[in-house]
Amino acid sequence: MGPIRTVIEVARQTAMLQLQNRLFRLLPLAMAAAAALVFLVGMDPPNTLSGRKLFAVVSWWIVANVLLPWTTMYFGVHAVYGDVEDRTFQYLFLRPVPRWAVYLGKCLAVAGLSFAMHAFGVALVFGAGSLHPEMWSDGLEWNLFWVLISACALLSVAYATVAGFFGAWFRRPLVWSAAFIVFGQLFLANLPAKAGIRHATIADPVRRFVFDRVDLGDNLQRALWPAERNFRQELIGEPLFDLSVFVAVALALGLLAYTRSEYDSRERD
Repeated sequence: MGPIRTVIEVARQTAMLQLQNRLFRLLPLAMAAAAALVFLVGMDPPNTLSGRKLFAVVSWWIVANVLLPWTTMYFGVHAVYGDVEDRTFQYLFLRPVPRWAVYLGKCLAVAGLSFAMHAFGVALVFGAGSLHPEMWSDGLEWNLFWVLISACALLSVAYATVAGFFGAWFRRPLVWSAAFIVFGQLFLANLPAKAGIRHATIADPVRRFVFDRVDLGDNLQRALWPAERNFRQELIGEPLFDLSVFVAVALALGLLAYTRSEYDSRERD
């Protein structure tokens, strides 16, 4: 089996195993709850919230900044680290397949599953908001919908890559993952623009990507970036370049650890 076929087959097997996880069955309930929140808020007259603001705020803060990071990191860590926990890595590494192909297949599966799940969540929220057409003065904003779907794709790839790195490198990857999300994404990424360290995060470049693709207006921009009260167009910069550098570094470090390390069996995290 060639390397490319190995990547595809590992991705397929990893996806099938992740689909058996109990969390995968609970996640749609959380997304349905977010959609129900949008629907119920829209039923409360008189409603001063516009449909676009309600959709964007719930999609960004609940789906993209809470559900997506935690679930992607969880699935990613278990996809890479799980083989070390249950010692099946011994059989995996003895097969005549390159380790880098195994690692890329696992990351690909996690990124694909994460995107599919959370794009579905954004669609649910959008669908719930569309049931209140009176909140959309200019009609349903499909451009905003597709931009947030694209944001889910970028976030899924980035978090899956970082999760793979933690799973390959550290002995307590879930602890590192939690610290990364809380400190790196919920704190650093939401600092004011003058804090340059926010560029070394995932959430900040993706948020700037959203700002660059759709005109949200000052009110909605402040809702998505509360710490920055005076948003200026030059703050957008090069979000895709910043994110690409971040992902490339995480992927390189993860590949280095996974292909070079001699793993011992470890206690479950």
